Amino acid sequence: MEIQNSNLVVLFKSGTTDDNDPYLKALESHGYHGHCIPILDFHFINLDLYTQLLRKLDQYLAIVFTSPRAVQATRLALNSTDTPLLLIQSVKCYTVGKATALAAQKLGFQTSGESTGNAELLSQFIVEDSEQAKNREVLFPCGNLCRDVLCETLKAHSQYKRFSVTEVKVYETIVKDDISDEIFMITQSKVPVDSLVMFSPSGVPVLTKTLKKFPQLSVNSVKILAVGPTTEGELKKHNIPVYATLRRPDPQSLIDCLQK
Repeated sequence: MEIQNSNLVVLFKSGTTDDNDPYLKALESHGYHGHCIPILDFHFINLDLYTQLLRKLDQYLAIVFTSPRAVQATRLALNSTDTPLLLIQSVKCYTVGKATALAAQKLGFQTSGESTGNAELLSQFIVEDSEQAKNREVLFPCGNLCRDVLCETLKAHSQYKRFSVTEVKVYETIVKDDISDEIFMITQSKVPVDSLVMFSPSGVPVLTKTLKKFPQLSVNSVKILAVGPTTEGELKKHNIPVYATLRRPDPQSLIDCLQK
């Protein structure tokens, strides 16, 4: 990794490659140099069960995606069904974040709610958006570390709204044991690190443990940014001061926080 630009921003996230990552593109266009360090691995589970549920997609008011991984699992499961595109387009689809919405749209879903930014706000959006709906069955594919915020908020309205959430775990998140090699590479760059951006609360413990090995990346010398309030809370639990929190998981929110 050769770094010649100023202001290095390190993204602790998984997913896209450096060539097509929207966050890296946004950083570059605003004069930053970005670098991704994957801190989580994933593998898909329960796809047979999920496939059976998707065959009954027309029985649901909506399907909810809070991560691109859930959409990827849906793509794999849909490959095993004969679900027509018209049915996919007829079911409401709620998402968190632009990346998740775009992935769902590629499968044919017509999305809404992506600007809410997190599961709690999305669940409130669903409640308000479904005010007149008679069917309140919701399909929610998610990961094994998914917080219960969305389900709890929807079920809290059950007495009046009669929401019923079918939650199915479609992928497992595996946190890497150590990222020392990746962090060491960053410390060898030609410019100092300006900011570290943590995308998931699950990766906070390993990041905290690893940073202790690199005093040049102490919380007093670099900015720590969190994506969403849940990640912010996890960082604070580990006594890591948060410089800024992205309220929405999108590149512009990152730029806004860096420039505040």
